[in-house]
Amino acid sequence: MTDSPSIETQHGHPGIVLATLSLASVMALLDLFVVNVALHDIGVGLHYQSSLSDVAWVLNAYALFFGALLIPAGRFADKYGRKATFILGLAVFTVASLACAVSPDLWVLVGFRCVQAVGAAMIIPASLGLVLTTLPPDRVKRGVRVWAVSGAAAGSIGPVVGGLLTSLSWRWIFVINLPIGIVAVLVTWKMIPNVRHDRTTGMPDLFGSLMIVVTIGAISLGLLNGSSWGWGSAKIIGSWVVAVAAAVAFVVSTNRASVPVIDLKMFRSRVFSASNIAIVIAGTILGIQLLGLSLFLQQSWHWSTITTGLALAPGPAAVLGASFIAPRLHQRFPIGAVVAFGFVLTAVGQALMVLTLHHGVHNYAAAILPGWVVIGFGLGFTVPTIIGSATVDLPPEQSATGSAVVNSGRQFGGVFGASILVVVLGKAEVTGDPSRFYELWWVAVALCAAAVVVSFGLTPKRQPAEAESTAP
Repeated sequence: MTDSPSIETQHGHPGIVLATLSLASVMALLDLFVVNVALHDIGVGLHYQSSLSDVAWVLNAYALFFGALLIPAGRFADKYGRKATFILGLAVFTVASLACAVSPDLWVLVGFRCVQAVGAAMIIPASLGLVLTTLPPDRVKRGVRVWAVSGAAAGSIGPVVGGLLTSLSWRWIFVINLPIGIVAVLVTWKMIPNVRHDRTTGMPDLFGSLMIVVTIGAISLGLLNGSSWGWGSAKIIGSWVVAVAAAVAFVVSTNRASVPVIDLKMFRSRVFSASNIAIVIAGTILGIQLLGLSLFLQQSWHWSTITTGLALAPGPAAVLGASFIAPRLHQRFPIGAVVAFGFVLTAVGQALMVLTLHHGVHNYAAAILPGWVVIGFGLGFTVPTIIGSATVDLPPEQSATGSAVVNSGRQFGGVFGASILVVVLGKAEVTGDPSRFYELWWVAVALCAAAVVVSFGLTPKRQPAEAESTAP
């Protein structure tokens, strides 16, 4: 028996239900963005300011576990109930946030960030499922839009919130989750109804999920520590060996599992395969640009966290704005052309920023803002379009899982972006050497060029009526 709205739906006020589900989604996704601004302060506070390769794990650990567990968490919610999963996810996330806030050591913080990500991975699919099944039928479509826009807005407000809270203490970026999480649990318990769910749903291959974490984690470890350990050292070679072994184990486990975490047959679709490559590249570019600009403003221009957060906000805001324009372009142009145009815009914006800065212009309004807004518009055309159209050639029963796979790839791209940033910058995050930041951003331009080529494989045989993603 599949989820269907129960008569209990009428016991909760739809506005309060939607607000609670959307706010919880924002809270979980916000932690992907607020840390970018706070990363330097975290390193200083925990005495790791000279080791960006170590501090970067505060970002990477969260994105890695969040991305890898989205699919199993969605299946868990289907099997054991979306309300129960949502409350459990909120509880795990809130308790882990408190633990993060009081962490005395970097690696303790990284460990609790992994736990946070487990809670976040349960919150996102369960909250969307509750939007679909607890709102009145005539409000579901609008509710999904509000939920999706709320999640997307996390990227816009994340740098500002991170900057404001970090000006008090970096620990406040985690403390702020406590009242939100507690209120969300209480409101959910009282006002959001239970709905029927499919208890026959099988749990996906958890070993396969673990192998995804090990594979991406080992690659990230090798990239982050290559310079300090030596690219030919036994530790780095061991990282590559572990990554390859875990990838092979994932494929073997997936082929043998009765309910694989990812059905590899989905990748027979040219559009789906190209979409996953494109979204990983897009996530990598965003990881490079967002964290790179944050560190540049704080280290090269010596800006405060508040000023940095405000300076970063226009880019993600442009992403959100462009995501509303993109569906109109889908009706006139092939999907691949829209995505390619977005990557070209992103490259142009990045090149504009680098060239202006390189010529000695140190005024934010002239040197950074124009290029940063163009970058935002470019990514706003690419990311929602890729996610919205990735599953158009898949069978209907695979669309939900396919969408989750693409969203996971977006998070993994962020891990790669932060790792590449550490490799290129070296010690520039300490010295503030602007030339290394310029090199980093030229890498982002090169990735955009590669993504343009991949974009040619994104146009499906049939155009979707509207390439719109409900995923954040």
